[in-house]
Parts: sequence; structure tokens; C-alpha cells
Amino acid sequence: YLVSAAFSYIQGFIMTGISMKVTYLFRRHIQELDMVVRELWQELSEAAFAPAGFEVGFGDGEGLPPIPIPNGGMNAVLRGFIDRVDTWDNGASRYYRVVDYKTGKKSFDLSDLRYGLGIQMLLYLFTLEQEGRSYFGYPIVPAGVLYHPAREVILKADRGIQPEKLQLALQSALRRSGMVLSDPQVLRAMEHSALESPHYLPIKVKKDGSIADGVASAEQLGKLGRYVDRLLHQIAREIGSGSIDADPVAHGPQDRACQHCDFAAACGFQEGRGGDRVRYIRSVDPGEFWKFVEEESREEGSPCR
Repeated sequence: YLVSAAFSYIQGFIMTGISMKVTYLFRRHIQELDMVVRELWQELSEAAFAPAGFEVGFGDGEGLPPIPIPNGGMNAVLRGFIDRVDTWDNGASRYYRVVDYKTGKKSFDLSDLRYGLGIQMLLYLFTLEQEGRSYFGYPIVPAGVLYHPAREVILKADRGIQPEKLQLALQSALRRSGMVLSDPQVLRAMEHSALESPHYLPIKVKKDGSIADGVASAEQLGKLGRYVDRLLHQIAREIGSGSIDADPVAHGPQDRACQHCDFAAACGFQEGRGGDRVRYIRSVDPGEFWKFVEEESREEGSPCR
């Protein structure tokens, strides 16, 4: 209602001299905002988790201190902002999850994590685990990370598609992406029907009632935290040593890091020239991923959280 009212109010100030293109873009952004707000409202109305913080910053002058990354040659810190933090108290523990709004098609991918990419959300999660008490005033337990689609969904479908199938396709496109704690009580707090027919969470319920995809145990999250710590220290060491080698990655021929790099023109990287090569990210299944994390978290010298 508020979004629709705002649209009607602002529309009254649109002058006839403004181009049709600007008017179209304005209308489209309002429609996207309307969709996101409605979807968010519906999700939160079916959950016990509730927002506890927006634009939660960590860094100098922010609510949380910067993330220190000690290194022999150079000390580094990370700063940033968390779009939203949701919490839930079951009487014995207070759980929290990190939510990030995405206007693009970015999704949570175990293959990316395997190769040291896409760790931003996990950095936020584990930073809050360490520093959350100073911000919220009480200790908190990590319950997961979620990417929330913040865009208008355009579906490819036949004109004669049945409304029920269209609605299911839309729900699938708007499903959150991420990783959540594999605790039935916590899952129900995130979505009341999570263990029967999840609508928002990135999980699947098998016929035998077991949960698949998008879940991790508390033990696995702990090992994942140690793995992320190792990555941070490795990055700090490489930056401190002056390493600037061109070492791009790719998900496929049409999805390469060089396509999105601001320094592509200056770099002049050409695969196969002088030994240069692109690292292709291989798809990994959950079993393989957690085995890798287990091995990495036990490496000698791995910093512990």
C-alpha cells in the first residue's frame, strides 16, 4: 500500500517534458520495489526470525570494529556493511542470519567457495559471531546466510501456461539462495512450513523427511569459518608480498572474470600466451565440498576462530 501510494504521489510531479524512456525506467523501478516489499512482507509474516539491524557496518566509526587480518609482512583490515541481520530467540539461544539483497543473478555457489570466491556473506556471518555481542548486547549463534532477490523476475514461458504453473515458476525464481543451519527448530523459525513445503528457503525436503541442499550443521559451519580465516590470511600474505599476477577464473567460455574486470584493458591478458591460462571452476557436490573444507580446516597452521 505504501509503495503504491508513493508511486501515485511522485507520479504527480513527473513533468510532460521528461522523456518516455525516463518515465518507463521510473515506472519499472517502482514496480520492482513493490514486488520486493510484498515478497519480503510475505516471507517475514511466515517466520519467527525478525530484522534486528539494517546496513550494519563494521569498520572505523561503525557499529562493529573492522575485521583484523594479521600478517607477518602487513597488517590488514576489512570493512563493509551488512544489508540486514535477522534474529530469533528460542529461550535458550539467540540465533541470527545474514541477508544480502541482490539486484542481479548472483547466487550462493559451493563451487565458488571451493575456489576461494564468493565469501563475502560468510565473512559477515563469522564477523557477527565474534563481535555480535558488542553490537546486540548478547551472544548469538550463526544460523545461515541468504541472498534475497531484489529484482523483477522475467520468465520464459508459453503464452498458454496455466496460472498455477506460472505461479510455481515465479516462486522458484524468487527462492532465496544460501546456506542455513540444519536444525529443524531453526528452519521452522525461518519458515513455518520449511519441513513440509519450503517456499522461501534454499532447501529441499525428500520423501523420507530428510533435508537436502542449502544446509549445514553447526560443526560444518565451524569448519567453514576456519577455512574462511585461512583464505583471508592467504590473501593478506599475497597482497603484502606484492603479488599482482593475472590469474583469472571462469565458470565457462561465456562467463569469465576478465569480462567483468575494470583492469582488463590495461592487463592485456590473453589465454595461452606466455603460459597464461584461465582457471576453470569445476562444479562440486556438497559431499565433495565438505570433505575439502574438513581437510583445509585441519591444515597445520590454520588460524582458529
